[in-house]
Amino acid sequence: MAENQSDRNGREAEGSASAMRGSAACVLATLGFACLTVWGTYIVFSPALPLLSFEAVEVGVACLIVSRVTANAALLFCLRRPDAVFDRLKRLVLPGSLALLAPAFALSALCWSGAVGGDAVLPVLVAAWVLLGAAELALSLSWAVLFSMMPAKWTALSIACGGALATPLFLLVAGAGEPLVGLLGIAFCLVACDLLAYFLLRKTGEEELAAMKGFHREPAITLKAALSVATNGLVYGYVVVMLALMGLPSVLVAAAAGVVGAGVAILWAVKRTRSRWDVGTMQRATVPIVAASILFIPFCDEVGRTACGAVAIGTFAYATLMEWTDLVVSNAEFQLYPVRRYAKGRFAQWTGFTAGALVAYFAFHAFPLPPTPLALLSCIIAVVVVAAFALYGADDSETKEALLAVMTAGADSPPIIDPPKNAAPFRERCDAVMRQYDLSQREMEVFLCLAKGRNAEYVQQKLFISGNTAKTHIAHIYRKMGINSQQRLIDMVDREAEATRKCDEPYGSMPIDSNTK
Repeated sequence: MAENQSDRNGREAEGSASAMRGSAACVLATLGFACLTVWGTYIVFSPALPLLSFEAVEVGVACLIVSRVTANAALLFCLRRPDAVFDRLKRLVLPGSLALLAPAFALSALCWSGAVGGDAVLPVLVAAWVLLGAAELALSLSWAVLFSMMPAKWTALSIACGGALATPLFLLVAGAGEPLVGLLGIAFCLVACDLLAYFLLRKTGEEELAAMKGFHREPAITLKAALSVATNGLVYGYVVVMLALMGLPSVLVAAAAGVVGAGVAILWAVKRTRSRWDVGTMQRATVPIVAASILFIPFCDEVGRTACGAVAIGTFAYATLMEWTDLVVSNAEFQLYPVRRYAKGRFAQWTGFTAGALVAYFAFHAFPLPPTPLALLSCIIAVVVVAAFALYGADDSETKEALLAVMTAGADSPPIIDPPKNAAPFRERCDAVMRQYDLSQREMEVFLCLAKGRNAEYVQQKLFISGNTAKTHIAHIYRKMGINSQQRLIDMVDREAEATRKCDEPYGSMPIDSNTK
């Protein structure tokens, strides 16, 4: 009876969590992420776009930096009070973000139309961009939570397709001949992103949202990891502001290169379960490209710098989509609390971005550097990028993979056995063992594959997860059970059968033959 009740509870939980597991939700999530990416791209290139280009470039860069500082302040609040933010997530999306965006656009429109002039322009614009920075965080955090509830087999493809769709949408909005049309276009993307996020949050079961609060609270990221993320942000801010200072044509050319990065991300998403390409591999591939593009900038004219910027932006587009995928898939696979993880990574990124934007502003506009000092500055930035990756890459990629290989030794080539003929008792024995060691939902799915004699490659294909993720789940199961091989796991399931048989014998009964098993 208890088992039946447990099954019913599981089916009810599964039904309540089905909002983000259907194909329709994946399509809506793709559209929402595309709109979010358009807005994020518009924000960083804003000094060259209609939202700020009517003012001096100094004002545009100042507003951009104000929005990043505001976002970081909000991220610090998320780190200190994650539950308070999570409990109010739906209200942050609607009416929260729209309540921030509406006055921000109204204030910007007053400045753009000339209704506000003179010394009042700067404080009004700063107030508008404080609101925009807070609104962007509310939207991006809500999408991080939603993607963390999506099945892993669809997440990578949904994010990659959203990134690919964002490029033509951004070019359409930013390249509109009439500034008012462009502003209306970005406002439409924002409203669509907001409404889609609110709709999916409303459709998500309260039980699943409540369960997320009990997920693992990831420890603080290491100094090496924070340095690597901040360095990527520094280079991104440096390239973005350099392009914005050169004007709208350079921005449009560089932004168009984002579709190349998104295309590579789509290819990886399709091949994900059959590939060993992970975030560490991505960083090893992208760091040389970014470093080379930075080093060539001092020796190029405006056209050449635009080309270097385009290469860097295309690479950043791919890296950003991969990082988003890694973040939300890890949240879903290992039941990690999304608010804190998102806030930690973004805080380091926007801190680096702010520093890079300031460096570019002074190097290319306020105090333009001649070729030799600019080349020295580019060399310093390139060295910092490579050094940060060397520190972080060795810690997070090679060491982690070696540790997983040791912890899952003997699990890659286990003996293949047939499942018992009587499937129900087999499942009952597995359920008993899984309850005893308090395995998570995903670990239970992996456990069942292992108990049937399947190997890590089978788990990877069966559950649509990467090879490293499958090995990590196996390692977690082994650690919880205090074992070091798959054969030990199978033996424990078999012993559960023996224990069940003995419990089912009538009190005082004697076995007919002491050798009977």
